[in-house]
Amino acid sequence: MKGLNQAILKIGTFTSVSRHLLPSLMEEFIQIYPNVQFELYQSEYTNIEQQLLEGSLDLGFTCIDAIQQVQYQELYYDEMFALVPQNHVLAKYNVLGMKQIAKYPFIQLDEGEYSLPINMFHSLNLPVQIKHKVYDDSTILAMIRQNLGISILYQNALSDYDDLCLIPIQENLFRHVGIAYNNYDTLSYAGKTFLDFILKKTPEILKDKDSFHIIKI
Repeated sequence: MKGLNQAILKIGTFTSVSRHLLPSLMEEFIQIYPNVQFELYQSEYTNIEQQLLEGSLDLGFTCIDAIQQVQYQELYYDEMFALVPQNHVLAKYNVLGMKQIAKYPFIQLDEGEYSLPINMFHSLNLPVQIKHKVYDDSTILAMIRQNLGISILYQNALSDYDDLCLIPIQENLFRHVGIAYNNYDTLSYAGKTFLDFILKKTPEILKDKDSFHIIKI
């Protein structure tokens, strides 16, 4: 308990985790350990891993496909969808292929050095027309509404997109999300306690959310 008295947990995260997972985890954890303080750092996968290696973060939620050096536990996976304006020529389709999407100005979600859509474009030898690169998904939605391009985003990171067309992608783009840490053996007692709590509680929190696919841990 002394290891959790006035402990500060520094957590790296990104949009969908910040919106749908972390608040519930933090609320329950603080009920058990009221003296724990959280510091959240919103970032992209590459930077989160670097900060874990440097020791400036205790834990980091990230896409495990982007991980190169740190340890991790997989939690869930989520799907990407195409988003286009309702008056766009692609809006009439029930499913879109990457070849169709590549023909139009594209707004890239900035995920750091690892981008699932861009990797897929490259694997298919498709020349994508990247017109803008944006970190915030809400800004991307606003840009799509202004006909500045189309995009591919994670469904569970989105809100207020009913005026746009959300279309499944034929190639099935999935992001595998995990909780990462530099070295379990050197992780603080507070870090290990919260990590175990995350692994236990995440399936419970996400089980009723349709856009999340839970990994059996």
